[in-house]
Amino acid sequence: MTLIRPRAIGQPLTAVDYYRDESVRARILEHCGGRPTRPATAAYVATIDTTGSGPSTWDQAILAPVSELPRLLDEGRDVSRSLWDTEHLLFFFEIDYLNSDRPAEPFIHPADVFLKLEATYHAVARAFSARHLRTRPFVSGRGYHFLGKIPLTDPVVDELADLVPETPVWFDGYLDRRPAGVTATMTVRQARAADGLGLLLEYAAHLVLAESVGSPIPVVFNGTTVGPGPNGRECVSLDFSHAGDPLDIRHVRTAFSAYQWHRHRPDIFGAEVASGVPPLAVIPRQRHSLMTLLLSGRDLCAGVEAAHGNTAVMPNVASGVRTLLAQYRASPLAAFHQSFAAARRSAAGEPPTLDVRGVPPCVAAPLARPNDLLLKPEHIQHLVRDLISRGWRAAQIAALIQSVYEADHDWGDRWQRMHPRMRADFDVRVFAGLLATGADTLVDFNCVSAQEKGLCPRTGCQYDLRRDRDRLEAGLTS
Repeated sequence: MTLIRPRAIGQPLTAVDYYRDESVRARILEHCGGRPTRPATAAYVATIDTTGSGPSTWDQAILAPVSELPRLLDEGRDVSRSLWDTEHLLFFFEIDYLNSDRPAEPFIHPADVFLKLEATYHAVARAFSARHLRTRPFVSGRGYHFLGKIPLTDPVVDELADLVPETPVWFDGYLDRRPAGVTATMTVRQARAADGLGLLLEYAAHLVLAESVGSPIPVVFNGTTVGPGPNGRECVSLDFSHAGDPLDIRHVRTAFSAYQWHRHRPDIFGAEVASGVPPLAVIPRQRHSLMTLLLSGRDLCAGVEAAHGNTAVMPNVASGVRTLLAQYRASPLAAFHQSFAAARRSAAGEPPTLDVRGVPPCVAAPLARPNDLLLKPEHIQHLVRDLISRGWRAAQIAALIQSVYEADHDWGDRWQRMHPRMRADFDVRVFAGLLATGADTLVDFNCVSAQEKGLCPRTGCQYDLRRDRDRLEAGLTS
C-alpha cells in the first residue's frame, strides 16, 4: 500500500498528491462500481473542462470512458461518475446549502453552514431510516449526497418501470448522446425504471420536507431562490433535479474525489476563495456526529485517512425502495402524478397560449425572456402558482413551457443534451405537486416576496399578488 508523504507544515496537499494514494484511488474505483479484479459499472466518468476562456461548468463537462479514470486522477481533476450504470439504478438524493447573496459561505464559514444543514440532515436520516432505506451519506462541498444502488436484476426495478407505462421521450436519443468511446447500452425497462425512480425521489423529498420543521433556514426543492433572512437569501435545497433530465447525461461527484468547484468558479465564489481555499475531500459521514466531522476536517489529508478505513461501495437499497414505493402508491402525490401524466398523454393539437397582457408583469417576464428566466426554478414556481390560480391545469402549463423551450431563444446545445418536454414536465410537476398535496403554504406568494426573490421586473405596476394567492388557496381547498 502506498501512503502519500505529508507536505511541509502549512502546505495543503495538492489534488495530484492526494490521488497518488492507492486507497484513495481504490475508493474512487469502488464508487464507480469497480474492483481491482473487475471493471467499473459506471457508463462513463466526467470532469470539468478548464481549458476554455469562460467559466468551467459541469453542464459542459468532458465525458470519457471509465478507462480514462486513472489519467484524470493523475492530472488532479475534479471527477464525477455517470448516474447511468450498466448493472444498477442509482438512488441519489442531495441536500445543499445555497445563498444567493453570499454564495461563498460554505467555504468561508463551513462550520456555520453545516450547523444550519444539521436539522435537514437528520430529517433525511429519519425519513429514510423509517423506511429501511439505508443510503450512505457523503459530505460534499456544500452539503451531503445520499447514495444507494438497486440491482437491475431486482424485481423492484419492474415495479418502478410500471410507474411509467410508456417509453420515456428521451430514450431514443441516448445512443447519439453517448460520449465517444463509451459502449454501454440501456434497455427501455431501465429507462422507464429510472423515470419511475424520479417519481419516488420526489415523494422522498416531500417526506423530508415534512420532517424538516426544525430547520433554522427555509427548505426548498431544487435550488429555488427564497427571500432574505439575517444572513442573506439562504436556504437548504433538497435536490433531485437530475430526475428531470435523461439518465444518460447526468453524473454525480465520486466519493473521495477532490472537490474543487470553488477553485474553478471565482466568478461565483470570489477570487479569494478560489485561490485561498484548498480542495476538499468528498468523504462518508457514517455515524459520526457533526462535531466529530468538523474536528476531523474535510481537507485532502483527512480524505486520505478516511480512505484507509472506509468504503465507497454504495449499499443495496432495493428493500428500502420497495417499502418507499408501497407508501408512495397510496399517497396523494402519486394520485396527482397519475392525473398529470394522463393529461399530458391525452393532450393533442397546438399547445395553449397565454395572453401576457392579462397577467402581472412578474408572471409574464419568464415568457418574454425565457433564456434564462424560464430556466430558474423560482420563476417556474411563480408561473405555476399564478396560472393555476387562474384556472390552468398543470399539464397545460407544462405544454406551454415546452413550446417555449422548443422555440428559438438561443439555447445553444441545451436541448441536444436535455429534452424540452421532459424538463418542462418535471419542473411543473414538482411545483404543482407541492400545491396539490398542501406542502406549498404560499407564504411567499405576494409582491414583497416577489421583489425580494428577484421575480419582480420593477415596472411600477399596481397589481397585488395577494388576490391571486387568495384565489389559489380557495381553489385548492374547494
